Amino acid sequence: RVLIGSGQESLSQTTVNLAACGDFAYSTEEDFLTRGPTPADGSPIISDGDLLSRTGVVCMRNRDLLRFWDLNVDLGLDAVDVLDVETELVAFSTELNDPQGRFTAGDLLTTWGAIMPNRALLIRFQIDGDRGLDAVHFVGARKDIIAFNQFAKAVARSEWIADLGKLTSELQRYNIDIWFSIEGTEQRATTFSVYDGDLLSAVHGTVVVPQNVLLPNSVPAGIPQRGVDFGLDAFTSGRVVNPQEPRPTDGFFSTEILYRGKPSFSDGDILKLGNGIAIPDKTIYAPFEPMADFLGTDALYMRFAEPQPLNPDDYLPLIMRILSGGLQ
Repeated sequence: RVLIGSGQESLSQTTVNLAACGDFAYSTEEDFLTRGPTPADGSPIISDGDLLSRTGVVCMRNRDLLRFWDLNVDLGLDAVDVLDVETELVAFSTELNDPQGRFTAGDLLTTWGAIMPNRALLIRFQIDGDRGLDAVHFVGARKDIIAFNQFAKAVARSEWIADLGKLTSELQRYNIDIWFSIEGTEQRATTFSVYDGDLLSAVHGTVVVPQNVLLPNSVPAGIPQRGVDFGLDAFTSGRVVNPQEPRPTDGFFSTEILYRGKPSFSDGDILKLGNGIAIPDKTIYAPFEPMADFLGTDALYMRFAEPQPLNPDDYLPLIMRILSGGLQ
């Protein structure tokens, strides 16, 4: 990968439109030239580090995501989670390390300036070292996720490193979790192997969804039982889960490699949890009218409707009717 400078562009000239990515956002694995709508900054070059919408809008250039660190190079976009549109809070990871050594491609970053080390995400798995970060998804109540990120932006990376258990402790304190995937296989993790196709929990140090559950039974996914690890390049789902059984009831994702069997899929298709293709890759980036057919899907976010809390007052008349024998 080549580090691409921003040339004459400056932060004052950038145009952020995160609202266009409020429901759906992604990045591609390859750079390309758009023949569709001209981006707001006038450049037709779409980088694999840019955050894109399904309607052909460049929501944030890579430099916008990294503006806290004042970088003039494109570091790619490997994972993303749009946490709050109004305050432009986005969690993400890059494909390349910071040239100045402030963060790695495995660290979890936010547009508010937080750096959460990859090593801290992996501490519950007893994995030592940086294993990359391919997918990321925050789980919990929206207000708690935002509150945690308010706290995290004030914590230096060195502080997380000095106490690697601090991150998971703070996640528990805010009653949230971070689901993620790594870029390699770790066979010496705790008492079980961790593969790059598994969805992991930072808080629990467990596999939330293994590779063989992500894909249909007809796909030989999962090691060692079914033969192949297709990787987990991106994952998104609802944020509210049962705390007693922290697993997604629904979700969408992309893989690192394609499958030519039946049902076939590419590494750009968006797949539904356990159920094959939900959105073909060509449909995703069609508004940009690229000349290439296979651009891959490297990062993915989709907004899910949040369940509304129950209001006891709404059920009081019904309860009274039941108690009085008026409802059979």
